[in-house]
Amino acid sequence: MTRMAFDTRTQNAWKELIEKEAMTRVSWHRTFKPNPNDDEWFKRGFYTQATEKPVGRSLPSIVFPPRPKPRYDPDDTLEALAKKLDLEHNPNALKEMYPADKHHQDVLFDGFSKEEKGRYKYLNLRKVIPPENKYQYPVSNTMEYGWKLGESGQQFKAPTHARGKIVEESFYRRNGVF
Repeated sequence: MTRMAFDTRTQNAWKELIEKEAMTRVSWHRTFKPNPNDDEWFKRGFYTQATEKPVGRSLPSIVFPPRPKPRYDPDDTLEALAKKLDLEHNPNALKEMYPADKHHQDVLFDGFSKEEKGRYKYLNLRKVIPPENKYQYPVSNTMEYGWKLGESGQQFKAPTHARGKIVEESFYRRNGVF
C-alpha cells in the first residue's frame, strides 16, 4: 500500500469525511433509537430504510429464519431434570466419557511407560477404541462429522478402474532413499 502525501487540502478533506460519517451515524441512531423492550429494533431500521428508497433501486426484503425451539424448559428445577435423566439408576448420565474396562485399568497399573507398559500401553489400547464406544455423545464439533459413521455399513474400496502405481513400484529404488 502506498502512502498518501497529506498536505493541508488532503487533511481537511479527510477530516470532513470522518465528521460526515460520524454525523450520519448519530442521525441514524436518533432516528432508529432502540427500544429496550423490543429485541427486533434492528429489523425496524433496515425495513424503514429499504422502503424509503425508490423501488427500482431497492434491495430485496430480508426474510429471517424462524427461531429454533428451546431444547429444554428453562423453568425446570434441578430435581425435575435429575428425574428426567434418572440419575439414581444411571449415575454415568452426566459424564462425557464411559468408564474404562477392568482389563484396561489393570494394564494401566502394570509396569512403567519407559518399558512400554503401564500408561503407554493403556493409551495405545484406548486409541484403538472408536470414539463412539468411548464417549456418550460428541464432545466437540469435529467429532460430529464422523460420529456413528461405522453404523452406515459402507465399506470403501479402491475403484476398479483407478490408476495404479505401476511406474512407482517398478522404476524407483527400494533402498529407503525415496
